[in-house]
Amino acid sequence: MQLILSGVTIDIELHAIHIHNDEPLWKLLSKDPEQNTELLVAGILQAYETQYHRKLEIAPGSLAVEIWGHVYIDQFADYTARLTDLNLVKKLLYPVQKYCAVIDCGEKDHDTNRWFWDLLAPLKATIGGWLPKEAKTC
Repeated sequence: MQLILSGVTIDIELHAIHIHNDEPLWKLLSKDPEQNTELLVAGILQAYETQYHRKLEIAPGSLAVEIWGHVYIDQFADYTARLTDLNLVKKLLYPVQKYCAVIDCGEKDHDTNRWFWDLLAPLKATIGGWLPKEAKTC
């Protein structure tokens, strides 16, 4: 099943969700990323439960830090690739960009790196404090 929440495309399947890491997601996270991520995560978890009549066994904090990890690594790779004309650098960044294009989030038994995001989840507030905030105007 595919759904769109706040302009962000999400594919939902049993035991996993797949978030398209593209302009609509970046735009959503460009203003108040912590709050908008919480709203997106809540919407995803609710849609999953509605579709499968069971909760997705991923903690909201784990899902949030996984989204941030992929989004900001992808943005860094894109920015770095635009700064250079060196094909070697672009070739090295391409696998990162390809890997980050869709954020695959699965339950523990269906996602080999769920342990990593679960490990970072208790640091969500700290990580959230590092995120770029909306630019303030005078």
